[in-house]
Amino acid sequence: MIALGSFVSAEIENNVVHNAATATTLYINSLNGPYLQELATGSALSDESLHMLDAYFKGSELDRQIISVKIWQPDGRIAYSTRWYLIGQTFSANPNLLKVMKGEVAARFGTPTDEADEFERNLLAPLLEIYVPIRATNSDRIIGAAEFITHAGKLKAGLDAARLDSWIAVGVVGLLQIVLLYGIVSRGNKTIESQRAVLVDARRTSVATNERFLRRVSADLHDGPAQLISLALLRLDTLRPLLASDHSKPDELERIRTALQDCLREIRHLSAGLAPPHLDSLPPRRVLELAIRQHEQRTGTAVDASIGALPDCLSPLLKVCLYRFVQEGLNNAYRHAAGAGQTVRVVCSDDELVIEVADSGPGFFPSKTSDGLGLAGLRDRVESLGGKFSIETLLGSGTKLRASFKIEHAEASSA
Repeated sequence: MIALGSFVSAEIENNVVHNAATATTLYINSLNGPYLQELATGSALSDESLHMLDAYFKGSELDRQIISVKIWQPDGRIAYSTRWYLIGQTFSANPNLLKVMKGEVAARFGTPTDEADEFERNLLAPLLEIYVPIRATNSDRIIGAAEFITHAGKLKAGLDAARLDSWIAVGVVGLLQIVLLYGIVSRGNKTIESQRAVLVDARRTSVATNERFLRRVSADLHDGPAQLISLALLRLDTLRPLLASDHSKPDELERIRTALQDCLREIRHLSAGLAPPHLDSLPPRRVLELAIRQHEQRTGTAVDASIGALPDCLSPLLKVCLYRFVQEGLNNAYRHAAGAGQTVRVVCSDDELVIEVADSGPGFFPSKTSDGLGLAGLRDRVESLGGKFSIETLLGSGTKLRASFKIEHAEASSA
């Protein structure tokens, strides 16, 4: 908008000054009588021509508008001036004079800066400086240049008014564009936010559905294969005295019994991992402590835990997410770092809950995180609840899993 306003203002000034210069050109063409044509054959104007020019420019209505007039020769010598003391003096040619000597019209709005314009410069007033070429009769040969310096107070006032009008117009148009773009962007933002909310709700529903599916699978494992293996172990125990009296191989029987016990233990572990305990009635701290205690009991390793103050009201899905986060993080620490340096840190501020699970193991390249289904599923679970998931790891410096949740998201989910 600033660039456009500046361009329009400059164009207005250039056009006004150019129109004034064009009008002056017509005036000089009507003035171009025998007393100016002397410059075509001589190096100076006669006294009679000088008096004729004085009579023309002084003591008339024109004198009130024009501050000074100079007739320049191509070599920079002043052939005539309303300031008589300048006649016959030679000055260095300024850019406007050089332009006029090539047959062009030049004009400049402002305070004159040339050496020959000292009197006009001391007036400290807005002036219009116009240069017009003087041609020989019936020829395009440039024999001199006429310089007019006129009062430009009214011109400056008109230009200022035109500039103000142009800036107002550009400003109004720019403001309308901004309002229109703001409306378009605001509407698009609302659409994106509504679609994002729908997507988050869909992902949250997917996580809930997945949890129900895992619970069903866990129940099926517990009620199906686990019960059958338990029955087989009972039958073996009842057959042990009979097989012993028949002098059968007791070692073979014991191996079968041990294999079945291991299988039962593994199924129960899988069942416990697929379906976490009922967490709805537990406060968040107890949920985290439960996940840590179960890991320590199952692996025989120690976990350094630091759990800060947590809000009492968190959504069931967020509790399950925290449980799964600790469970998966500690499982990875045990699997890849042999349980070295296992730590759990939970910090809760006024508007954010941050949980970290770290180890001091060998670490890995972050580009390989996409290879693990567990971490990919954990990231999706965290992000589906509006949280942020990150992994910090380097070879030889351990691994840290980090998740953060906005408290208002948790409360909204609970509501």
